Amino acid sequence: MLQGSGGNILVSIGKDGAFIVDDQFAPLTVKIKDAISKITDKPIKFVINTHWHPDHTGGNENLGETGALIISHDNVRKRLSTEQVSDFFNRSVPPLSEKGLPIITFSDNMTIYQNDDEIKIVHMDNGHTDGDSIVYFTKNNVIHVSDDFSDKSYPFLDISSGGTIDGLISALKTISSIINDETKVVSGHSEVSNKTKINNFGNMLVDVRNHINQMINEGKTLEDIISSHPTSKYDKVYYDHTKIKPQDFVTHIYQSLKK
Repeated sequence: MLQGSGGNILVSIGKDGAFIVDDQFAPLTVKIKDAISKITDKPIKFVINTHWHPDHTGGNENLGETGALIISHDNVRKRLSTEQVSDFFNRSVPPLSEKGLPIITFSDNMTIYQNDDEIKIVHMDNGHTDGDSIVYFTKNNVIHVSDDFSDKSYPFLDISSGGTIDGLISALKTISSIINDETKVVSGHSEVSNKTKINNFGNMLVDVRNHINQMINEGKTLEDIISSHPTSKYDKVYYDHTKIKPQDFVTHIYQSLKK
């Protein structure tokens, strides 16, 4: 696992070359290639985009120009092909050039056989975005679940990109059903984790979602719900005082349920 300014990169090295999951921001490509060159002299053959966000796809153009094959879900290519607007961050993201677009896409799932492993790429229900995929290296028993999970922060439901709370809950259940207690879990922005923490995160999502949904059914406003602090018993674990504050998480769930 390579850590940097963007989303964590998972690297598979073997006889077939380097296979990476996500590629962070464009200015980091030189450092990423340098780090990989220290463990193999083979080129980067495949790049999997777990979703469209720039901290996971920013290196696409640089790597595409070197001949790497970029793979993603259909919706990721669609979003990377056009300008995207984030309501939460109040910014727009320009489209990538043709070199940075995935050249192989899939609708549900696909399997790649590389480096003596069977690598399953599975599209999740709309959770973080509408193009989320997890990448499971079955023989090595390592999975990259991207931003569908973190063991130290609340998730970002990108409502502008089709994210939903119910889809995220569904994704966590699917991930838990795929892995076992020995699986090494790589997320987008935390350390290597495990199935227990996946389940804890999923249970937290269900609990907070149900609490907010009940208050919506009681006619409570968003301000009422935020002031009731529905995440309070989880803040010690999942509020890391960075981008996503408890009130942001609550707001995203509220917006998702109201949709």
